[in-house]
Amino acid sequence: MPVPYLEFIRLSQGLSLSNADSSIAFSATDFLQPMISPSFSTKSFWAGFSSLSRWVIGLAAVYWCSGSLGRAQTGSAPVGVMSYAMAENSTISLGVPLLRPAVFTGTVSVVAGANLTLAGPAAGSALPFVTGESYFLEVIGHVDGTTAALVGQRFEVDEAATLAGSIGQLSLDLASPHNTSPAAALAGLASYRVVVRPHWTLAALLGTGAKVKVNAATSAASADQVLAWNGSGFSVYYVRGGDVPQWRNAATGAANQDGAILPPGAGLLLRRQAGALAFAVPGEVRTNTFVRPPFTGSQIITGGFPIDSTPADLKIVAGPGLTPGTSPSNSDQLLSWAENAFNVYYLRDGQVPQWRNAATGLIDYSNSAIFSARGASLLLLRAPAVGATPVSPIQLIPFRL
Repeated sequence: MPVPYLEFIRLSQGLSLSNADSSIAFSATDFLQPMISPSFSTKSFWAGFSSLSRWVIGLAAVYWCSGSLGRAQTGSAPVGVMSYAMAENSTISLGVPLLRPAVFTGTVSVVAGANLTLAGPAAGSALPFVTGESYFLEVIGHVDGTTAALVGQRFEVDEAATLAGSIGQLSLDLASPHNTSPAAALAGLASYRVVVRPHWTLAALLGTGAKVKVNAATSAASADQVLAWNGSGFSVYYVRGGDVPQWRNAATGAANQDGAILPPGAGLLLRRQAGALAFAVPGEVRTNTFVRPPFTGSQIITGGFPIDSTPADLKIVAGPGLTPGTSPSNSDQLLSWAENAFNVYYLRDGQVPQWRNAATGLIDYSNSAIFSARGASLLLLRAPAVGATPVSPIQLIPFRL
């Protein structure tokens, strides 16, 4: 049975979902009971499907959304739900390729420094920013339907400057490490189609307050823990119990961390204490190429789409910033979490570098789907690029809409 990454998706009128491979199998055993909420109308149909290739999407049920989630899609973005489960006293890696609904979709008409003038149906209204949320802009296309130089690039939003500015303008944070392109690229952004979205945060993903999904406690040792890579080790987050439970960083004390973000393409580790846990994450499916910031240091990575992917898909086989070697001790490594330990892959030097598993020898995993769509892997880099621009990986769309 294929892994059911998308329990249901919605496609706008006139679009159809197709896999890039020709071998599609249908089976009633692929179906799962979906979560049905008032946001979805009863006009639906089931279409369980699985590819014989690595592009496994699993189960899908197509709905025409009529509720709040549907209103956020601007009539074009497919939406879905991914499920996650873990046993008591266990650890999982956590990747979230789905996106939170866009608060703006339109075009850029004018660029002036870090400020963009937006055009579109909602450009005449103030952007509906929520206090405590962080937002980013992603380039999804061009008005001519052909130009693609900046498609997939992302820039962090300066929320305070945007709210203080004129309606119809968006200010960007050009110094953010989460930007995928240098500030100089902004000059060419006019006439590109863009979306503005809120980031996934700890609160949005795993709840907070009365709606928290994880075990809260008065100390990190007794609570469920989220481990986020900070460049040299793990930052530990947990929900501090009390009258109003809230996320905290074990190293920084009482500061509220509900708004700590999970940038696109970044992953987490989640440790469960008492009881099993199951939760679902709804969101939009990205329909443009996925770009991540240049690899300049170690990080936990995940793909940009709800489909298993390979090192080759993520463009981490060779290039500036990557260090192949003759053994795990002198090579870049990929650590893929598997229930209770990491599978260790290393970049083996050669005419064409190969990702090999330290335990299995000569097998090349560069084109094997070792990245689970639900999971994440720790990429350990020996050194940043020296005298060359680091790799800025671009993941192509692995399906057609």
